[in-house]
Amino acid sequence: MIPDAKIEPYIGIPLPPDTMPDRDDVTEEGFGGFRGTWFIGRSLLEETEDLLRYEGEVIDLLDRSSETPEDFERFANAVEGGEGGDLPDRLSEIFASSGLAELADWDGDLPPLQGLEIGVAGLIYALSSIRCLTAASCRSHVEERSWSDCPVVFFAAPGWRAQILADLVSSADCGMDAERGMLKIFGSSIRKTHGLARLIVEERGRFRTKPDPPASTDRTEPVDATQLDLFEE
Repeated sequence: MIPDAKIEPYIGIPLPPDTMPDRDDVTEEGFGGFRGTWFIGRSLLEETEDLLRYEGEVIDLLDRSSETPEDFERFANAVEGGEGGDLPDRLSEIFASSGLAELADWDGDLPPLQGLEIGVAGLIYALSSIRCLTAASCRSHVEERSWSDCPVVFFAAPGWRAQILADLVSSADCGMDAERGMLKIFGSSIRKTHGLARLIVEERGRFRTKPDPPASTDRTEPVDATQLDLFEE
């Protein structure tokens, strides 16, 4: 089973026109004043798709192997941390026989999820692949230490990308709103946020070109086009 927060998703209206931070406000630790974060930047399509495939397989196995939210939490922590040695005997046997142990055994210095959590890692990389800046995330935890009651990713985006995202977020049964001077996407479960990440990658072509503004019905004199360059994103 996958824990479900039983929340009602919504799209905050109106969304801010632009939440991108100033370049000087972005450091190796990211932006937004969160703790334990780091700057990711733009992710490549191939690595995003690889991460999504891995994350999807992990979620499927977690769903089949976990009988309670507590089981899920222990298994997810073991996969993210790369070992199941701290699991009690009953769960250790399930961890090994289900295939989760194999997915938790990786080569190299960084795990397949790049140090991020299951269910939000894919969304972070999907957002990064369309040139949004991610700030922080949480898949939500059953322990009191969880700082979010549902899976969430905080990020920044130009207004036009945010508007396209809002359409996809709604289609994926997730929510999106402004908070802490940036945007956040949230879902009732990691199934929802993972599904949204896949949808963003599938629809990535929509983010390549800024849409033309709607035709104006104003009959006043047009603004000098040379001045518009000063304000283009």
